[in-house]
Amino acid sequence: MMPKLEAFGSREALYDATASILVDALTNAVAASGRAGFAATGGTTPAPVYDRLATLTAPWDKITVTLTDERFVPPTDPSSNEGLVRRHLLVGEAAKASFAPLFFDGLSHADSARAAEAGVEAATPFGAVLLGVGPDGHFASLFPGNPVLAQGLDPRSDRLVLDVPPSDPAPDIPRLSLTFAALTRTDLIVLLVTGAAKKALLEGDVDPALPVAAILKQDRAKVRILWAE
Repeated sequence: MMPKLEAFGSREALYDATASILVDALTNAVAASGRAGFAATGGTTPAPVYDRLATLTAPWDKITVTLTDERFVPPTDPSSNEGLVRRHLLVGEAAKASFAPLFFDGLSHADSARAAEAGVEAATPFGAVLLGVGPDGHFASLFPGNPVLAQGLDPRSDRLVLDVPPSDPAPDIPRLSLTFAALTRTDLIVLLVTGAAKKALLEGDVDPALPVAAILKQDRAKVRILWAE
């Protein structure tokens, strides 16, 4: 069954609902197994969700936050997803959460991906995964036409984190990305999307050539598509 798109009347309502759904999933995961991981997406859309999430009651000291993907830049770089998460989510009570980085200072691109695997492994199974979707159908940093796309989408891959090279047309700089195999180690994947173009992309018969089709068609994890204009 392809997941149905859940529409909200405003972006504020979307952000409120997303934060509530995530905190419930994480709290339930901790209750079930004593700890939980959360794979957080980057970009501009989720920052208001993280602002809300940080104010909600959760067993933060038993939650490990990691990233679905990251640019190969230090956390001080304005484009760093780690920096975004540290500013918007890991504050107040939520600062008690552990963090498993993807970028490691002083390591090469490939070595950083390898070094990140232990922390990601320890955070799985995730209580929840939050993903965005690009207009080209990419999720995390698994882009159409990228040399590592097939490896990233392989459900049997033993890799949890890949070093993603720049490619045409995207990404423009090296990135680190969780694999499909890692991201589906969860009970719940939330796709957070805004705007008419992405709604059209995700409704009806989704083009099987788009990377995100792999997420929509898998049966390992429940998927909820949360949308507002």
